[in-house]
Amino acid sequence: MKNKKIKLILNCDTGIDDAVALLLAVKSEKFDIKLITTDVGNVDPKKAAKNTNNILELIDAPNIRVCQGNGKCFKKERARAAVHGNGGLGEYEFEPNDRVVDGTDAVEAMYETLNASDEKITILSLSPLSNLAKLITKYPTVVSKIEKLVFMAGSTEQVPNGEMPYPEFNVSCDPEAAEAIFSSGIKLEVVPMEMGHTAYLDWQDVFNTKIQNYAGSVLEVVFRSYKDRHVKNGIATHDGCAVAYLTNPEIFKIEPVNIAVQYFESIKSGVMVMDFNAEPNAITCTEIDIKKFKKLYYNALKKCK
Repeated sequence: MKNKKIKLILNCDTGIDDAVALLLAVKSEKFDIKLITTDVGNVDPKKAAKNTNNILELIDAPNIRVCQGNGKCFKKERARAAVHGNGGLGEYEFEPNDRVVDGTDAVEAMYETLNASDEKITILSLSPLSNLAKLITKYPTVVSKIEKLVFMAGSTEQVPNGEMPYPEFNVSCDPEAAEAIFSSGIKLEVVPMEMGHTAYLDWQDVFNTKIQNYAGSVLEVVFRSYKDRHVKNGIATHDGCAVAYLTNPEIFKIEPVNIAVQYFESIKSGVMVMDFNAEPNAITCTEIDIKKFKKLYYNALKKCK
């Protein structure tokens, strides 16, 4: 069954690097995307759902069901990021389109999709894990329907014991949700922020994006609104790397790791801590082939109008 497609639920908070991820996912021939859900994160789930449909329209995607979450963290609200502009995709004004957001709550839509499938489904999360924590809390038996969870989160940074690693947003926004997922028994595969900071699109890549086609000309404007302070010469591609890991795992180096949430009073939140010496409960990416990632990106973009 070499050509069998991966059944996929994509959970996101569609901002700028999510747009790269949607492009790579939709234009890949390796996915059967059953559902896209929007979660807390870059923008509220309502804006994220609108952004998702705008990107799907831009890249001429087939009709994919999009459902939004209720906009609340799993247990406790915390500050949200604002590095993607007020609308999540910079200030770009998209043309109106006929795509609609399904009125079903994201958690209920996930449950329906998983429960109705005769095969296990992979979940790809590009946002905080709030929807997923709510899902497995309300419907614990659904864990058996999940093939694995691939999620963009955390940092491989190793710091002296007791010091705080970088508080990557997808965990520090809702650490209680991450804790619930880490103890759920779901197979966990992590794509940390270093991948997107390594395989970033530099400004020449952004210009080359512009001249490919109409979709590229729009994405170029959107990209120039991205304010990730870790990348000075271009835009980070965190979420796109998570998609690439699923489609082309051979371009990554992976290692077993123990992941856990540790709370720090200084930020009033939690951070995902990676320990490569403890009993592993996940695997994580530690290296990415930059040239091959960019090739995947351009090949996907060339399939757009």
